[in-house]
Amino acid sequence: MNEKNLKTSPLKKSFKIKVPYKQIKEQMEVEFKDLSMSLKIPGFRPGKVPISFVKNKYFKDVINKTTEKLIREEGNKSFEKNKYRLAFQPEVKLLSELKENVDLEAEFIFEILPEFEIDDFGKMSLKKYVTMISENDIDNVIKKLHKDHKTFKKASSDRLAKKDDRLIISYKGFIKEDQFKGGTAEKQIIDLGNNSYLPEFEKSLTGKKVNEEFDLNLTFPKNYHAENLREKKATFKIFISEISTPVPLKDDNELASKMGAKSINELREKIKNELSKYSEDLSFAILKDQIIKNIVADYKFDLPPTLVSRETELINRELTNKNTKNKDVDANAKVQKEAEKKVKIGIVLSQIGMQYKINVSNKEIETELARICMQYPGKEKEIIDFYKNNPAQMNSLKSPIFENKVIKLISEKANVEEKKVSSEELNSKIASIENQMLANKK
Repeated sequence: MNEKNLKTSPLKKSFKIKVPYKQIKEQMEVEFKDLSMSLKIPGFRPGKVPISFVKNKYFKDVINKTTEKLIREEGNKSFEKNKYRLAFQPEVKLLSELKENVDLEAEFIFEILPEFEIDDFGKMSLKKYVTMISENDIDNVIKKLHKDHKTFKKASSDRLAKKDDRLIISYKGFIKEDQFKGGTAEKQIIDLGNNSYLPEFEKSLTGKKVNEEFDLNLTFPKNYHAENLREKKATFKIFISEISTPVPLKDDNELASKMGAKSINELREKIKNELSKYSEDLSFAILKDQIIKNIVADYKFDLPPTLVSRETELINRELTNKNTKNKDVDANAKVQKEAEKKVKIGIVLSQIGMQYKINVSNKEIETELARICMQYPGKEKEIIDFYKNNPAQMNSLKSPIFENKVIKLISEKANVEEKKVSSEELNSKIASIENQMLANKK
């Protein structure tokens, strides 16, 4: 085997293998014999098909199968001998003809993962934000639940619509004299104050009565989701057919009953536990962000070009699907940098996981799958079948579990300083991280 590094990257390598035809012939003879025993051909008894007939009829199929097997075996020997850690499946080029009395020659072109030492986690300084759930936090959730579970009662005909009312309206939208697509609705429910419509639209409904009909002139904002309507002037003909006023629940115990709790105290305890879990998840997300930043800054090594290229394609595809592909001059450089960062993080976390023998159990995957099913009531079987019939999708469940287990390991060994913060501060910090991530993608 003659190994050489390719100039494009120190991680890109190649080697050639040679197999004498004598060895190929020996393997083929075994295949011919097996075929002669298993073939069912008219005119011959089972297991009595002459070898000469098999060789004449199936020579091409057998030499293809045999050389493919030998190439794979010889390549694997070289990979194991040199302890290569492949970044992806190697490219194999056949350099010889597949015919009688010709030695087999093939070239393997591949990329390997970089070699590097794992840093001492104890040198990593992190801040862990811890929050204690207050009675005020629980009160705020109770207030929201009261609001979410309110009912509505039809208002009198002279009642003027105001915030928190529920209206049933019909409208037609025109640009100049023409109705436009998506600008018409019949018996549409709208809750004033939910900001589900343009501010001017909701404002025009406030102070109106049942059976009132009126026109609204507005200009669509320049960032409106429908591109064809941006900055266009439109007229809406609106009719209010019903106004309902909110009726809050009578008391906390009624709310508790609706939420499946025996008493308000039991409901408050459930809320406290859920808020604690939510705060722990936020705290872990902030800790993870710090660890990722440390990894990006501390590790320096060459990256497999193909892994970076594939990650770049994924990012560009995601941006295209979201219709947010950056058109600036520096767009490609930003995407390239993001791809390199993701590949580096993946390589480091994978190396740590391997070194510390971190695995993801079937039970952990099943738990994650159950969590996903809970988000889609009534479609559990459909979701489970989808994942079980798609190995790539099932593997996509494994990756984040593995990643979080590695992050947890690092945090347990790092130098962590705990800092107590309020729920609002914790939410503010995670929002800041999310905004920063969005800004980096633009």
